[in-house]
Amino acid sequence: MRKYQRQAQSQPKHGPPSVSGASKAPIAPPSRRPDERGSGITKKSVKRPPPPPTPAPAAKVQQQIIPDSLQQLILDIFRETFPQVDDFEALKPALREIKDDLDRRDLQRAFATEEHKENYTIRWSPSQALAFSNILAWIAKEYKDNEWTKRFNAGDEHNPSSVFCFGRGAVELLALSTTLKNSHVSASGKPGQPQTANEHGIDAALDSLTISDQRPTLENALLSVCLVDTIDWTEVISKLHYSYTTPRPLSKYASAKARASNASPLSPQALSWKFTQLSALESSIGELSSMVGPDPTLITLFSTLNEMYSTSISKTSAFLRKITAAAPKGSLLLIVDKPGACVEATSTSNSTEAEKRQYPIHLLMYRALLHRENIKPGEVKEQEETAWEKLVEEENSIFRLDKGLVFPGCLENIKFQMHLLQRL
Repeated sequence: MRKYQRQAQSQPKHGPPSVSGASKAPIAPPSRRPDERGSGITKKSVKRPPPPPTPAPAAKVQQQIIPDSLQQLILDIFRETFPQVDDFEALKPALREIKDDLDRRDLQRAFATEEHKENYTIRWSPSQALAFSNILAWIAKEYKDNEWTKRFNAGDEHNPSSVFCFGRGAVELLALSTTLKNSHVSASGKPGQPQTANEHGIDAALDSLTISDQRPTLENALLSVCLVDTIDWTEVISKLHYSYTTPRPLSKYASAKARASNASPLSPQALSWKFTQLSALESSIGELSSMVGPDPTLITLFSTLNEMYSTSISKTSAFLRKITAAAPKGSLLLIVDKPGACVEATSTSNSTEAEKRQYPIHLLMYRALLHRENIKPGEVKEQEETAWEKLVEEENSIFRLDKGLVFPGCLENIKFQMHLLQRL
């Protein structure tokens, strides 16, 4: 019988059989992993998804102090003073041009004419005046132990309170007038004054003012207001003040009794104001001190500080230090601006490479006001002696409009950050 011969296709699949005596056990894994920093297997980096963004804290809703009737009065004053708001659609092209100029920070072009100033006031001031009046009324209610607040709440014409405002003026004038009317019954007007605040009446009131002059300060005023801005807002402010201190227009069918009892919302003698055209960033300590005076005052920067810092960080910080030097003890400093407002600045790192960074304005502000000269934005350090006591620091608040308010123009909820400090 012929011997069977194994063919190639019948050979073992895995090569020749192992040497006899060799272990057939599986190879053990290495006792340690290869050095990842040297030769061998490099560990693959696992790409983890970025963490979800931290939700921003909900805005704190500003408490409504001013009643609805007075809030509607503010809107009515704007409408009666500037009746062109009734055709708001026709104003939109002009408003877009103003906004474009403001975005380019070209204030001279944005407010080149009185018509531009009135259009700006119609669009942006009513909502802001509502919010600011509630903020002022809340401060008068919550901080009754402050020296300025005591004077304001007392309503003594022989010891009037004063307010010093940096800004365009229309918002501050309407807000302060409304706060004064809400706090003091004696501030309301009396029957017997001229009946309507028509255009001819406003023009007649303006005839007594030169373009750079200011309204004379009344000796018996409950509140004395000084308004400061680089642009002359005298005419706009004069018209609004005249409307607020003149009896409301009545229907031609109004009874004789209604006409006899018709009084102005605010007595002309209750609030005195003056406007000073001045560049705050170029002002001196002497100029500020002479305007502020020796008594405790309320100093406001409403939607102004961010514009200042956008112009110059160094000049704005210097201006805040001048305010610190000029403010008498017991004065209040109120800063209201849009939440999260930042300014861009160029900084030089250790590698001498210039880079642009965003600085929140409230950090720059506190650095200047609290004399933290050597503290970088973002650092927190305590200092034993400061010029100001921080009363309120709210970085995200909102004023919500009452649904019942009526106005032909544009109204909107106002989001803001608020800082209130007291001079020590």
